[in-house]
Amino acid sequence: MINKASRESSSLVKIKAEKKMVSSFLGINYAMPVENAFRWSSSKVKRRVLRSQNDHGFIAPQIAQTFDLLSDNNEVSDAPIEHEQCLNLNIFTPDDTKQLPVMVWIHGGGFQVGSGSLSAYDGHKLAQSANVVVVTLNYRLGALGFLRLCDISNGAISSTGNEGLTDQITALKWVQKNIIHYGGDKNNVTLFGESAGAMSIACLLASPLAKSLFHKVILQSGASHTYSSVEKANHVAKEFIKSASARGYVIEDLPKMTTQELLDVQQHFLKRPDIYQQFGMLPFSPVVDGDLLPLPPYQAIKQGSASHIQIISGSNTDEWTLFAAMIGQNINSSETLNLYLQALMEQTLIPSCLLLVDKALSKRKVEITPQNRLNEVLSEYWFTQPCHRLLANHTFSGGRNYRYKLGRRTIDETLGCTHITDIGFVFGTTEEAFHGTAPRVNELKDEMQAAWSAFAHSGDPSTLKVQWPVYGSSNKLHYLFFDHTSSYITEHELDNVYFWSQITDQQLADF
Repeated sequence: MINKASRESSSLVKIKAEKKMVSSFLGINYAMPVENAFRWSSSKVKRRVLRSQNDHGFIAPQIAQTFDLLSDNNEVSDAPIEHEQCLNLNIFTPDDTKQLPVMVWIHGGGFQVGSGSLSAYDGHKLAQSANVVVVTLNYRLGALGFLRLCDISNGAISSTGNEGLTDQITALKWVQKNIIHYGGDKNNVTLFGESAGAMSIACLLASPLAKSLFHKVILQSGASHTYSSVEKANHVAKEFIKSASARGYVIEDLPKMTTQELLDVQQHFLKRPDIYQQFGMLPFSPVVDGDLLPLPPYQAIKQGSASHIQIISGSNTDEWTLFAAMIGQNINSSETLNLYLQALMEQTLIPSCLLLVDKALSKRKVEITPQNRLNEVLSEYWFTQPCHRLLANHTFSGGRNYRYKLGRRTIDETLGCTHITDIGFVFGTTEEAFHGTAPRVNELKDEMQAAWSAFAHSGDPSTLKVQWPVYGSSNKLHYLFFDHTSSYITEHELDNVYFWSQITDQQLADF
């Protein structure tokens, strides 16, 4: 237990606020160590609660990305050290408060990179603004968190491919046992996350092992169509072992390799062009194993696995532009565009698709070029449509949900309102070099934090400024658009719904 004396002796980082100060408790280990011979063991809640450290704990071992706006622009001072003993969390709590709602952040990064310790996720401002306890956490990534080896090794290596997801569940169990000592209410826990963090939350909505550990969720730029079948996960493992062989290792070496040796194999694996041709953008992802994940998340949600959970889900208008920049994608011909689209849909659907795309680009005053058209299609395919189907499936099962879209463009015209743009508004950690300095930036911070706060407190994101409609209520697909210059209620257009209904769930899941 963290008593008053130990709280005062902890290293507290405080910010001034109108009513309360906010304290941080950093690097708290929520699980028993999982490293070396135990690197693929299932995490278990750490029973003893220790006083928090003076700084962030270890973060998950990972391979740095060359184009990473979060890390490059928001790296914490004294950057955390990568280590397999990375199962820790950070708590930001308003002082002298009790029974506050709890908001648990699950970071993104394609299940390969990232940490809950980035300054982009600093919880001080959100905790103060929303009057909530904010928790950010680290979980295993890449081969350590999402590589299934149990089948290919005939049980010699225990990894199921869901170790990272199990870590998230372990952290939520820790919150249930301990958050009361930090002013939080274990009976009012909201999960929120972005990208792979939101995709993780969709898996938690589908998992019987996570039931009763949270009560509301906010999914930002990620939904319920990202997962691996056991067959796909075993295929990934087979190719991973090929990369290990190319580096001079056999499968029996994996449990006793150093962390760096394992990362070297992972890097070899990820640099192979054939990997993305076979497995898409996310070769590491949670596995539908029949246990932790009995069904693909979108199916489980439609069958009612989350009907008791209130949901907010949304995306940004120009999600794909960040990924296009990361991979150097810049097509300049209609012929090349057509080849990309043929990989996504039947040739007969392409003309109708481009009509919708050009209509959307014109409405936002975006130049109609082959790359911008592709950006629009891939933003729909990977983000907007999975978001819509998540909420439609939740509505079908009797759940209540809300949808948003963010359109505030960054100062980079090529990126527009790209992936990750929303994070700074939610946490209050916007960057002038990325978000700009216009008054609308601060206005959006206030609007999004107010809505997220209202939802965390009551399950309804409506505020004094806007009455947020339920998505799908009375068959109306109304949602809140946080647009470039203002926010307003609009409706998902029926011609868009009809066209994309011709793309199957399996097609979206295979992307």
